[in-house]
Amino acid sequence: MAKGQAFAASDHRHYNRDGQAFNVGETFSGLPFEKGVELADALRQSVPDGMTMADMAQRWILDHEAVSTVITGASRPDQARANAAVSSLAPLPSELHERLAAFYQNEVAPHVRGPV
Repeated sequence: MAKGQAFAASDHRHYNRDGQAFNVGETFSGLPFEKGVELADALRQSVPDGMTMADMAQRWILDHEAVSTVITGASRPDQARANAAVSSLAPLPSELHERLAAFYQNEVAPHVRGPV
């Protein structure tokens, strides 16, 4: 997605962009859309070689002991295969987990609208 992304009028990301229809945490994880795109772009430099941003995000989730399954979306068979392959990737390095936690605390949390 890019900052100028347009969504259909019936898409909640269009009509609930600022939380007008329901809890702001339900759209863009409580972040202003443009800020979310900016933060995602900043994270791209942290993606390990040989991984995509989606791979890193899913691997990050799977690296948490309490998580046994990630339910992802896919609109094409190749996306479903790529999502399934993430479970066979090695866990992310602990240094990366620490950097991502600091990134969230310092760069993301201050912009979350509504309950954190």
